Amino acid sequence: MGKIKSAIITALLAAAVAVLAVFALFSWQVPGSNGVERYNSFIGNIRLGGDLTGNATTVLYPEGVISPAEYADLEDGDKSDYAQCGNVYVDKEVLEEHGEDGLKKLVAEDAKVLSERFGQKGYTSYSVSVLDGFALSVTVPTNFTYAEYKQYNSSSRSEQRSVIEKSIVSLAYNGKLSLRNSEVGNKKSNNILTKITDDVTAFFKSVSKQSVSGNHAVKISLTKEGREQFKAMSAKVLTAESDKAIGFYVGEYALLSLSLSEEIDAGTFYIPVEESNAQDYTIVMNSVADGKTITLDYSSDEAQIIYAGAELGDTASLFLGVSLLLIVAGAIAYSIARYKKLGLVNSLIIIIFALALITVLMLLEIQLTLAGAVTAVIGLALLCASNFASFEAVRKETLKGKTIQSSVKEAYKAQLAGILEMHVILLIVSIFLAFVGVGEVAACGLILFISGVASYVLYWFTRFMWYVTSSPVKDKFKFCGYKREELEDD
Repeated sequence: MGKIKSAIITALLAAAVAVLAVFALFSWQVPGSNGVERYNSFIGNIRLGGDLTGNATTVLYPEGVISPAEYADLEDGDKSDYAQCGNVYVDKEVLEEHGEDGLKKLVAEDAKVLSERFGQKGYTSYSVSVLDGFALSVTVPTNFTYAEYKQYNSSSRSEQRSVIEKSIVSLAYNGKLSLRNSEVGNKKSNNILTKITDDVTAFFKSVSKQSVSGNHAVKISLTKEGREQFKAMSAKVLTAESDKAIGFYVGEYALLSLSLSEEIDAGTFYIPVEESNAQDYTIVMNSVADGKTITLDYSSDEAQIIYAGAELGDTASLFLGVSLLLIVAGAIAYSIARYKKLGLVNSLIIIIFALALITVLMLLEIQLTLAGAVTAVIGLALLCASNFASFEAVRKETLKGKTIQSSVKEAYKAQLAGILEMHVILLIVSIFLAFVGVGEVAACGLILFISGVASYVLYWFTRFMWYVTSSPVKDKFKFCGYKREELEDD
């Protein structure tokens, strides 16, 4: 490859990396916004776990169960309707209906279902536990980004809190699924469009969240029976004067609304929803479809959410970022000191790896914790170890008197099996952790998988860039920091 081609490729790549680095690492006030709007970097938009930005905790009381504070606020005449059970007060009619042990059993069963629902949120840590036998204590990470945690935008943190509150309420919806319309449904059965005996969940093949170009929707795929039923229901709904929509209800809570302009005669359709609701509604729909319903009603307006600070301290995220930066800088410094200009090639690859990981973490909204950061460092170590092993193998080949080109070819060929085996083992482990593990373990598995794929791809890209940048150089040994031993005549 000639000097011009080599220079062009190198310059274009360096420019692209520099531009990406600016957007990934730096934030600034948007010009013309009078300091109100701010561009937050990729790294500032990565979701952080509870150990770095804190947790949100609330207590959910089922209908008929109140806290001591609520009991104290009751009128004296109303207090007689409640009986004290442990640290809470329970409506006597509820006790008569379920019994004390029966109520505790229902709460415990609801805790399991709610925990499964939160488990699908992708949180690195969360807990749903029974409190005093009659209430549910829910703790989830705030899921703040660094920008939200530091409140660089005035509304971003409050918006995320609103998302948390909506999520807790939505995932706690109780009851089974029904389809309704206010005008043409069965008036005696809360406007339900289907027969009471029908198992509505049998209509659905799958329910999933879809996001395209900033638009969000719940995708619903129907079974053969479901397609027939929706065609018949949609024909009924279209005869209504004003309410031309099929409402999806869980218990008495309106979840989704499918507006109609024609009969539904397709196996799949989409219902647009807000971004903050798309995942939660999908989780609830799938939970109910699997027969995992919440029995008691926990939709109390009195529930208060308490926000606690970061488990590792308010400056933990900042110190973690600085530590990761120092690790990257150390890897770059060692590369250059050991391999000269070839070290610069490896340094470029290290920067690309870091930027790629930052970008993917932001786009996929993977929660980053301290353990996740350590996992990312393992991926970086794998990349550097792979490159360094190949560099040293090339060095050994050159000591046999071979040219750089011949040494590179032989060394990479000899290292292929070991490098491939190392990456395959890592990918298998990461897939196992991502799919079998939950919470933080699953998040670390996903980060490890991304790191492993990036490491292997960039390992071969390193060889390509080595070839590109060293082609115009006459003394390729000096370029790589190698010393060729000269054999003297006796």
